Amino acid sequence: MMKYDTLANLLLRHTPESRTFPTKIQGFRISRRDKPNVIERCIVNPVVIVAVQGKKRLVMGKARYEYRSGQMVVMGMDIPADSCVLDASSKKPYLSMVLDLDAALITQILAELPKENLDKPNMLAVACSETEPAVLEAFIRLVELLDRHEHIKFLAPLIIREIHYLLLTGPLGKNIRAIHTLGTQSNQIARAIAWLEKNYKAPLKIEALAKHVKMTVSTFHRNFKLITSLSPLQFQKKLRLLEAQRLMLTEGIDAIKASYEVGYESHTQFNREYKRMFGNSPAKDIKSILSQTNGTIQ
Repeated sequence: MMKYDTLANLLLRHTPESRTFPTKIQGFRISRRDKPNVIERCIVNPVVIVAVQGKKRLVMGKARYEYRSGQMVVMGMDIPADSCVLDASSKKPYLSMVLDLDAALITQILAELPKENLDKPNMLAVACSETEPAVLEAFIRLVELLDRHEHIKFLAPLIIREIHYLLLTGPLGKNIRAIHTLGTQSNQIARAIAWLEKNYKAPLKIEALAKHVKMTVSTFHRNFKLITSLSPLQFQKKLRLLEAQRLMLTEGIDAIKASYEVGYESHTQFNREYKRMFGNSPAKDIKSILSQTNGTIQ
């Protein structure tokens, strides 16, 4: 099998600078970061990440996950997270391969697999392990397709299905299965997250949301925090603040309008919570980001 340093050189050909590059394969990206200790805040969608070079940390609430070259991470739900590369330089950047998890494909494969009892009905939203050789080999074949564009249409879907199958039947499979199995607490929390993403502007009523996913209030609150490392209110707050930042960056609206757009009734409260999350007032934060990107956001 291809060694990690050889794979890193292959990825560098597709990542000429420090950022995340989409590819011609839908849902497949290659991430490069040249500097360590830069915090990035975003909502991470369900993905599998295979680290090829360097080291990175994900922080959700009080939970921290560190992964390095040779390891993979599965994110099973949409989660607001802070990420920070710990080991990288321009000569030896952090590199990873990222593939979106396809919920429809997971459901289809699960229907064809033998039913399995889940030891824990409330699996965590994030799981990390050593990268299995078969998974790594499949990812390498995806990367190699980037130089054979004429084969992508036919071969990429087969390789992506293979990766999903390997994940579901591998060490992290139970985490993914629990999230996509009706009746598990992981699945109920995933449904609650989907509701929050659609209704993050509205005042949060825990009782109504717990009822929506058929859980008692105490069970819902306990399992939401256990699985996501955030309380429902913290989760909603992060959704609002990240969306406000996006609106200011990409649509050029001011902080006052952004705060009302995402559901805040008090601009003072918005400023206070924004500074607590991003470390700067909205105006200073946006100015700093734009100066670092020469006024363009990718």
